[in-house]
Amino acid sequence: MRIAVVGAGVVGVASAYLLARADHEVILIDAAAEPGCGASAGNAAQLSWAYGDAMASPALLKHLPAILAGRDPAFRVRWRLDADFLVWGLRFMANMPARRWWNNTSEILQLADESRREMAKLLAETEIAFDYRIAGKLHLYPDAKGLAAARLTIERKRRLGFDQRLLSRCEAEEVEPALKTYQGEIAGAVYTPGDALGDAVAFCRQLTDFMVSKGRVSACFGRKVAGFDQHKGQLSAVRLTDRDPLVVDAAVVTAGPLIHTLVADLPEAAEIQPVRGYSLTVPWREGAPRVSLTDVKRKLAFATIGQRLRVAGLADIERPGSGFDADRFGILREVASAVLPACFDRPPEEVRWSGERPMTPSSRPIIAPSRRMRGLYINAGHGMLGWTLALGSARRIANLVA
Repeated sequence: MRIAVVGAGVVGVASAYLLARADHEVILIDAAAEPGCGASAGNAAQLSWAYGDAMASPALLKHLPAILAGRDPAFRVRWRLDADFLVWGLRFMANMPARRWWNNTSEILQLADESRREMAKLLAETEIAFDYRIAGKLHLYPDAKGLAAARLTIERKRRLGFDQRLLSRCEAEEVEPALKTYQGEIAGAVYTPGDALGDAVAFCRQLTDFMVSKGRVSACFGRKVAGFDQHKGQLSAVRLTDRDPLVVDAAVVTAGPLIHTLVADLPEAAEIQPVRGYSLTVPWREGAPRVSLTDVKRKLAFATIGQRLRVAGLADIERPGSGFDADRFGILREVASAVLPACFDRPPEEVRWSGERPMTPSSRPIIAPSRRMRGLYINAGHGMLGWTLALGSARRIANLVA
C-alpha cells in the first residue's frame, strides 16, 4: 500500500520505519523543514522502559488544590472556556483515583516493553548513531512517605517482570557519585538499571536518512497537511496547503499539537490537549551525573546525552500555541541550578527549549483507525512518554494497517 505518515517526530519516524519494513510505500510528511523539530527537539531524552506512570495519579490528586491555586511551580493550568478543554480536564481528574491510575500505568508499561524490544531490533538492523545507551535511572524521593508509596509500586511492577530496586541515599550515591553533592532532599531512590536514553532528534534524522537512502521512504518536508479526501467513506488522498493532493491508500496521523487542525476529519483529536514542557541543555562537566535522574519532588528529569547534560521539566496545561514563557523557563533554570549548581550555574553555552506534548486524559496514546474515514489512522497523544513509547506505538499501528 501507499501510506502517508503525517508528522516526523519520534512517533512519526518510528511509524514510517515499521510500515516501510512491512513493505509499504511510505511518504513521510511534516510542516517543518526536517524531522524532529517539534516535541522531540528538546525532550528529557530518557527511555523509561520501566517507568511509564500515568500523569493523572493519586499523588497528583493530593496536590490538585495547590496546582489550581497556582502554588505548585512544576504545574500550571490556565483555564479557558472551551468545551473540548473542559471535557479533557474532567476526564483527566477522573483518571486520578488509584485503580484507574494503575490500569493506565500497566497498559503504558506493556507498550513501553514492546518499544524496548523494537528498539533492540532497530539497533541491530540500522546501526544508526543517536547517543543511545543503557544508563539506568534513579527516581529520587524526598521523604519516607513517598518512598513507602514507591515500594508498593515497585512490587506491582516486579510482578509484571520489571527490574526496579529500592535504595537508600548511600546506596544511590554508590550508583551515581554525583548525588554526593546533590542539593535536594533524598530519603531514598528507586533504581531501574535497564532504562536507557538517547538523542531523539538524532534518532529522527538518522533514521529518516537511513530509510530514504534504502529507498524505503520518501520525504515531503516543509509541507502542511490541510485535510483528507475520501470516496465513499474511504481515504483517497492527503490534501496539502501548497500543492496538489497526494493520492494514497492509507494515512497515519502522528502530528503533535497541530493535530487539532485536522479534527474535522479526525474527531479523535479532540481527546488530546497540549501540555507544554521546558528543557535546558548545557555542555557536560566533570562531576555531572551519568545515570539518568528524576527528582520526584521538583518534577525534574536529568540526562547526559553524549557530551551534553539536559534537564527537562514543568507541565503547563494552556492554550495551544502559547509559546515560550521566559518566566517559566526561569523557574526551570533556578530549580536545576539549586540542586546541581556546578552544572547549571552560568553555563558557558546553553540551548533553551519549550514545546507542546500532546496528551490524552489517561496518558495512554490513541492508536486506532479513525471513526470517520476508512484508511485513516491516528497514533498520537503520548504526552511526556512519546520517546519511550514511539516504537511500540509504531508496531501497533503497523499491525492495524496490516
